[in-house]
Amino acid sequence: MLSFEDQLQDVTELISLPEVYLKISRLMDDSGSDIKDFAKIIILDANLSAKLLNVVNSAYYGFSGRVSSVYKAISMLGTRQLLMMVLSISAIAAVSSLKIPKEIVEFRTFWRSSLLSGTLSRLLAKRLKIRSNENLFTLGLLHEIGHLFLYSKFPDLALQAIQLSKDKEMRIDQAEQQILGCHYGIIGSKLMGHWQLPESFQYSIRLQPTPQQATKDKIEISILHIAHAFAHKQFIEPDKELEQLIDPYVWDVLQLSPEIVEQTMEAALTASAEMELAILK
Repeated sequence: MLSFEDQLQDVTELISLPEVYLKISRLMDDSGSDIKDFAKIIILDANLSAKLLNVVNSAYYGFSGRVSSVYKAISMLGTRQLLMMVLSISAIAAVSSLKIPKEIVEFRTFWRSSLLSGTLSRLLAKRLKIRSNENLFTLGLLHEIGHLFLYSKFPDLALQAIQLSKDKEMRIDQAEQQILGCHYGIIGSKLMGHWQLPESFQYSIRLQPTPQQATKDKIEISILHIAHAFAHKQFIEPDKELEQLIDPYVWDVLQLSPEIVEQTMEAALTASAEMELAILK
């Protein structure tokens, strides 16, 4: 009988990112490319073009005036932000065929929580003057993608972990570690490795549930950890206290207080609702 690790490897290798993301990623490495080259690729994908324009015209970016052309949208975003947004949209498309049992979580509720994690991560990063805040939106959005695989392919094990988390009042990653020998961050990191995403992405996703283990990128990982907790409290685990979801270590790393995060939540909820309309249509 295959071990859980072997089964996980088989599952993750079945899911690939859409070709459009790979083409945009290759253009990023081509010093001779310009905005027209990026626009040509995006325009060929009508669904992506529509979602990109929806995102650019949302409150998330707050640009003045209506943006109606892909070329102008890319000009306003810049190619780096474009890549992160295409990755976000492409990753959602890549896993859209996975079916989550409703007794675990509703699919849309899962993505609402993920979008709030992404927008809250970005806003906290901006507050802390972290330059790569767009990366943090993408990481926040995708940080729990390992749970999609666990929920859809191993629902019985997932339900065991959820029940253990409730019974023992422990974080879900701790319960998963006890039952599976790994947690959703490790599963998500494996998927990102299969997708050949940057090592820094794989590292942040893997360590987000256990920030004290991080030896680098501690600030970014701590932001993701806090955003995950607040989003789960909002959508997934309303009965749990934030203290049960957050490693107190991260407050010292960031020199933040729960009150400051609470102050940021209203803007994050507004932005995530806008992104839901733009991306999850």
